[in-house]
Amino acid sequence: MSGLAHIRPTRSTPLLRLGNQSLRPHHAIRPSTQRLQLAPRTLYNLTSTTTKVRTTTKTTSIPPITPQTTIRTYAVLKGSTGKAEADLLIEELQELYEIAKDEFEIATESTDTGTIYAASDRESARDALNQLSAVYHLYTARPGEVENEKDNGVGAGAGEDDGDGPIIETNYNPADVPRGVKDEVRRRVGQRIRELKNAVELLEERAHAE
Repeated sequence: MSGLAHIRPTRSTPLLRLGNQSLRPHHAIRPSTQRLQLAPRTLYNLTSTTTKVRTTTKTTSIPPITPQTTIRTYAVLKGSTGKAEADLLIEELQELYEIAKDEFEIATESTDTGTIYAASDRESARDALNQLSAVYHLYTARPGEVENEKDNGVGAGAGEDDGDGPIIETNYNPADVPRGVKDEVRRRVGQRIRELKNAVELLEERAHAE
């Protein structure tokens, strides 16, 4: 049996000898591989396996805002100045009178010279007079005499705020003014206020006539 290939079985992989060459069977020299089969994962699977973090927001209840009511404070009519009550009221009226008088003089000058500010100056004079008349009316009006005050021209177009006109503020509470003090104020300053009112009205009439 020389020259013939012989087969010698072993416990290991059998060899095929052909002459001087040894060959392993084809399945023996092919490396053994294991394929890792990955299960297809859809977008749904990816998102479903994602860890979800749940966040909670701590809410704090905010109490409702309560509107604050502004309480008007007045100066004390019977104060520490040592002055009579009528004097305190007349001082306030005097300041308003000086303002209205200055505005009237400016309006008179601009009207006489025919400046472009004449109309606005007359309007400012009227506003200052209305402010003076309104405060005077609040300090001197007596129950049942409100219409008489308006008929006399003092406080016409002014007085208590009706929601449409300007807000009239006073240093003292008119409700705290005694009747005797009201009479004293009327006697001492009423005539001057009426004269200023007449002068403003004459100026307005003259400007409208031109």
